[in-house]
Amino acid sequence: MAEMSMSDNKGNEITFERDGTVSAGVTTMCDRCDQYAPSKNGQEIKDHTGQIIMWFCFKCRLQAYIK
Repeated sequence: MAEMSMSDNKGNEITFERDGTVSAGVTTMCDRCDQYAPSKNGQEIKDHTGQIIMWFCFKCRLQAYIK
């Protein structure tokens, strides 16, 4: 059996792992690929006031640094 993950349109996610553990988290839509991804693995781009203006998922963040 594999892990199963569910999320709603508000960015909440719950994951049932193979070993029986359950984890909850928040997802965010990536501004580059328009896919939802776990917020903890992304990168925030902030303006001079500290407000988040863009957010990149882990995959898009890596692609930006490789180019």
